[in-house]
Amino acid sequence: MVSQGDNIEVYSSIEIEDSSNSRLVTSVRGMIDAMPPISPNCCIYRAPLGVRQLNEKAYTPQTVSIGPLHHGIENLKPMEKQKLRYLSAFLDRTKLSLEDCIRFIRGLEQRVRDCYVESVDLSSDEFVRMIFVDSSFVIEVIWRFKFLMQQNETDYLSTPVSLVDCVRRDMILLENQIPLFVVSGLFNLAFPHHPKTGELSFVGLSILYFGSISLLNHVPQIISESEVKHFVDLLRLCHLPSTLRSLPPNGVKFMTIPTARDLQEVGLSIRKGWSKNILDIQYAKGVLKIPQFAIQDDLEITLRNFIAFEMCHCVNDSYIIDYVNFMGTLMDTAQDVDILVQNEILENLLMDRASVATLFRDLKSQVLWFPDNYYFHGLCQEVNAYCKVPWNKWKAILKRDYFSTPWRIVAIVAAVILLVLTLIQTVCSIISISH
Repeated sequence: MVSQGDNIEVYSSIEIEDSSNSRLVTSVRGMIDAMPPISPNCCIYRAPLGVRQLNEKAYTPQTVSIGPLHHGIENLKPMEKQKLRYLSAFLDRTKLSLEDCIRFIRGLEQRVRDCYVESVDLSSDEFVRMIFVDSSFVIEVIWRFKFLMQQNETDYLSTPVSLVDCVRRDMILLENQIPLFVVSGLFNLAFPHHPKTGELSFVGLSILYFGSISLLNHVPQIISESEVKHFVDLLRLCHLPSTLRSLPPNGVKFMTIPTARDLQEVGLSIRKGWSKNILDIQYAKGVLKIPQFAIQDDLEITLRNFIAFEMCHCVNDSYIIDYVNFMGTLMDTAQDVDILVQNEILENLLMDRASVATLFRDLKSQVLWFPDNYYFHGLCQEVNAYCKVPWNKWKAILKRDYFSTPWRIVAIVAAVILLVLTLIQTVCSIISISH
């Protein structure tokens, strides 16, 4: 039998539990309501953890921080004084007032904050100051590279042990970006009609500045500032193929191709393409044409940051990821790399052949991509169709084993002539005996 005291204890326990649940619900609801939404303008991200763990340095600035994601890091603080020197030079040259510059940046503050995937824990004044100092530094670096870069003991970046390349490398990291609209806006405010710039916009100057560490073999067509998010996006846009992706409404089935060595064994020819764009790979009538590209010091860093940006922002237009997958499949071993070197597709090789193959395998690792949206699908279909025709392989064997040198061709022709003459002699002997 349950006593009245027991009922009171049960009711009291229920009331306490309900009160606790109510507080927890209120707390969780408050957390949800306080969570800022991700802005549709978001375009600057942390590199995805999977790819970041493979090469931490490829995404982390070593010399200078640009923007808030690495702001205040201890080993980057020495460059803060140089930023202020460049700010002073920027103001002296442009004759802009600090008040006008601060007012301009302040007017863009929320729009700039919305570009970062993380909420920036800086006060309004701190944030505006950082964006202004970093933007003027970027402009000054690019300006000096084009117009003023001379030996100067007072210029920290042009000393005999130059940091120019180090700074330029840090400026193409996805986590080290400022939205282009604020940098180019400040540039246009500073140089509205400067005679030195001529027809070059800030985008044009930036492409020239980054040319030595990109995969560009050409100066691309004019790119509108309004369509560029930041420097990583700018360089990626410069590398897009001349013919963009066009897929059936239901997508495509992923298809890969054999390695360079396997293609050579079935008689498919791999040659250097004449396009200046590395993604303009073409196939026709048994010939695969691949534009030339160089293996250089910054290749891995450049490709890794392109890939990270496409994973975060360009899921349906992952051209660089598709290119790396295609080339990584083609170059599976050192022998495959040798074939591309011999055909002048790879130049300025700074590492051994096996390391190149390993590099492209590593670049593909941990990358999230969508194979049903593969840019090189149609080309792979045509290449595989060629490989499945038995006669193509037989022709390749004949060419390799019997017609690979002029002397072998002469020997084969002589043997055939001798065989024919022997046959004729035998026929003539038979005829003469019969008569």
